[in-house]
Parts: sequence; C-alpha cells; structure tokens
Amino acid sequence: MAEGRATGGSTPTIGRRSFIGVGAASLVSAGVGFAVLLIAPRVLPSEVDVTDFLAFWSFLFLWFGILGGLSAESTRAVHDSDRRTEAAHERREPRMLAVGLGVGIALGVVLSVSSLWWAPQVLGPDYAWLALPLSASIALFSGHAVIVGVLGGRLQWATFARLVIGDSLLRLALIVGAALVAATVAGLAVAASVASVTWLIGLAFSPTLRRAAAARSDVPLVPFLRRIGHACLASGSSAVLVVGFPVILRLTSSEAAYEAAAGLLIAVTFTRAPLLIPLNAYQGVAIAHFLNNRHLGFRALLPIARLIGLIAVVGAVLGGLLGPLLLGWYYGPGYVVDGWVVAGLVVAAAAMAMLTVTGALCLALDRHSAYSAGWLAATALAVVVLLLPLDTGVRSVLALLLGPLLGLGIHALALRRSRVIEKPHVVEGEQS
Repeated sequence: MAEGRATGGSTPTIGRRSFIGVGAASLVSAGVGFAVLLIAPRVLPSEVDVTDFLAFWSFLFLWFGILGGLSAESTRAVHDSDRRTEAAHERREPRMLAVGLGVGIALGVVLSVSSLWWAPQVLGPDYAWLALPLSASIALFSGHAVIVGVLGGRLQWATFARLVIGDSLLRLALIVGAALVAATVAGLAVAASVASVTWLIGLAFSPTLRRAAAARSDVPLVPFLRRIGHACLASGSSAVLVVGFPVILRLTSSEAAYEAAAGLLIAVTFTRAPLLIPLNAYQGVAIAHFLNNRHLGFRALLPIARLIGLIAVVGAVLGGLLGPLLLGWYYGPGYVVDGWVVAGLVVAAAAMAMLTVTGALCLALDRHSAYSAGWLAATALAVVVLLLPLDTGVRSVLALLLGPLLGLGIHALALRRSRVIEKPHVVEGEQS
C-alpha cells in the first residue's frame, strides 16, 4: 500500500515494512555506537586516551546533532513545499540542499579558523590538529542532514533507512580498519570523520536521493534560514545534552576529575542508547506523523509518553541492579559506577526522550520559538548544575535530569496553549 494514505480519523505515516526498515536502521546506528565504545577501550593504550577519544567523538556528534536541525526543518518544509501548485519552472524558493551545504560549509570554516582557540581545551593540546578533519566532516554532514530530512518529509522510508544504515556501516568499517592499522586516538578520530561522504556516494546510485537533493523549501531564503536557525538552536542544545556531555563535563571539571570519569561517560552512553538512538532515528517519522495529524494536537503525544515511561521504569531497575556488574565484567574495576548512578541516568534518558518528542510536536505545529526555548533552557540549567561543587556522579545525574524536565515544562506549556483546527494532511510516499 502507499505509505501515508489516510484510512480513518488519523493519517498513517509509515507502513509496517518501512517501520521495520527504519527500526533496523536505528539498531544498526545504535550498534555502531556500542561497537565504538567496545573497541576504543580495548585498542587504546590508556584510560586517558579513551577519554581523549570520547571527547573527540562526542564533539563530532555534537555538531552532527546541531545540524540535525537541518533534518527537522527539511522534513517540515518539504511536507508543505510538495503541496505547492506552481509549475517547477515557476518556483523561486531555494533548493534546500544548497542552503544546507552553505550552512555546513560556513560552520566548518568558522570552526577551522577558530580552532587555535577552542581545540586545545576541547580536544586536548596533543590533538588540537584534529579540528581540521572534524571541520571537514561537519561541512559534509550538512548534506546528509538535509537529504535525510527530505526523505522523511516525503515518507520515503526505505531510502531513508538505506542511507542511515550506509552511513553507520561505513563509519564502523573505517573505525575497525583504523583499530587494526593505527590504533591511536588520531587514527580512530580521522576514521570517524571520513564517513560523512556516504550521501555523496549514494547520489551516484539512487534516483530517489537525487530527487531529494533537488527539493525546494516552502518559503523564501530569509524565512527559511530563520526557521533553520530555530531548529539548529534546539538541535544543538539537544546535542549538547545527548552526545556532547563528555565535552561539557570536561569543561566544567578539573582535569583529574574528568580523567577519572571514563566509567561514568560509558554509563551515560549505554543508558541513553536504548531510548535515544531509536528515537533519533524515528524523529523524522514522529515529525511527519505530527504533521499529518495536527488536528490531534497534544493528544498525539500520549501513546509515546506511556511507552517511554514504561521503558524508564524497567530500565532503571535493571540498570541499577546489573549496570555496575556488566561494566566491571567487561571494562574492569576502573570503569565501575554505583548502581544508583546508572538508574538515575536511565530516568534522565527518559526525560530527554520526552523532551525530544515534545520538540518534534512543537516543530510540526510551527512553534519554533517554543521548540528552541525548551532545549536552550534545558541545556543552560544542565550546565549550571554541572558547575555545582558536588561529586561528579551526583552532578551528572542531576544535570541530565533537571535540565530536560525544565525544557519539557516549557514545551508542554506551549503545546497546551496551542489550538489546532487543521484537518489531517494526506501524504504519498514510497510503495511498501
């Protein structure tokens, strides 16, 4: 059947086969993240090297997360743009890929030029030069972000899944190769950066990707850039908390405290992955679903909220009981953290997941200001909490929990005030 064809009171967004495909893509993406965490401590010579590589990895994916705003806005924009009635030759709105690449290249240039200032503090003095491959990777990734967003907005989930899987598998293959040939922080970092070329390779083989690359925005350049700005602000704040946490922990801790936090950083990643990696993979699905069912408003969140709550309760109990044992068994005694820390991190991950979902609904309802305000407030409070003179584990759990709860309150207030009266939008997608 055609994905996205209305069949009743609500508008379906994804068929069963495509849902499984996007799920497979999220599992592969999660598996790559897990694999890197398993590989790096095994091949790098010391815990200090591990923390240095995790700082690079998290900083790279922090910027990937910021550019995730391009994906979110592209999903929203193409959903409305494809419903314009003008002939193709009459359209004057900008092509989204060109705008996205312009944003990414500008960001890469700024990061490269300013690296003498930030790289020694973020990446460490020995690895400041890694700012160059990092900047190039960020510039390239902007194209991936736009195309993934367009595919989501058009409900072309099969191609969406193949692109996400291809990007993840290429990154894993390069990192494994680096681990075998050049098992150093620099070798793994460069390998992680190079995989951003995946979407360019895909353009050569996929007509669907080439059509996505030609998609136009629904509004002129200046309003489109303004909306991208809101989306990237929100995605950037999200990325600081989701993947950039090692960076802000390093910047808010003494060097000794950060170097002793390898176990905590790994626990943070493992407790988030079961919720946030699949949720990020399905974020395009969520935005498209909310766009197609704007008439439901806040009620569209309830089934997802119940599922996230259930996962949080079960995950916190299992994580608190088994987390320290598993960390000690695989990584050794130097990586063990307390059970209450693991349980708290699971609950914090659930709060972050809910903030991600409410943000998707804000974006679908064109509440861009509330969308970015919630994430900015969450990040600001998290940083303030990390500056408190508390134990590293205590302030980490509190920062990752209290920040998202504040952002969630801001989103919920904005959504409660929304009065949506639109009828469902019917979207056509790929045949499933």
